[in-house]
This record gives sequence, structure tokens and C-alpha cells, in this order.
Amino acid sequence: MGEPSLVRIGKKPVMNYVTACVTLFNSGNGEVMVRARGQAIERAIDTVQMLKRGFLKDVVIKKINVGSEDVIRMDGTRGNISIIEIILSQQ
Repeated sequence: MGEPSLVRIGKKPVMNYVTACVTLFNSGNGEVMVRARGQAIERAIDTVQMLKRGFLKDVVIKKINVGSEDVIRMDGTRGNISIIEIILSQQ
């Protein structure tokens, strides 16, 4: 199986990301990766839980990756930002 389709979580409402995941699964994708950084991590978890509980009950969490990335801020300083990648699979 190839790379999973990617849904990047940002500042939009959770339902937008749930709809994106449902659309990807319904178009034949076997795996979808939900990826978020920083404060959007909470929204990513909410997206996955809402998807599993209310929309696609046969979706399972295949893998969760956590880590951090180096970023350069607007003022030129360096910092780390947390990331999460949740790979979902439809059975």
C-alpha cells in the first residue's frame, strides 16, 4: 500500500476535517493520515474521535507518531514545535 492521504489540521472547525477524512475514505483511500502541529494537536484528536464515534465506525487507529520539529520564528529565533501524526485505516 502506498502513502496514506494527508489531512493537515489547522484553525478551521473540527467538522471541516472530519468531512475531509470521510471524503477521502469514501473515494477509495484505505489509509488517511491526520497531521497537526502545536496547538492544533487537540483539534486533531477531536477529529479522530468524532470520526470514529459518529461517522465511520469501522475506522481504526493504525499508528500514532509524535515528535517535534525545529522552526525559525518570525523574529529569527529558533524553537521546537510538537507534532502528531495519526494514521487511520478503514477495515
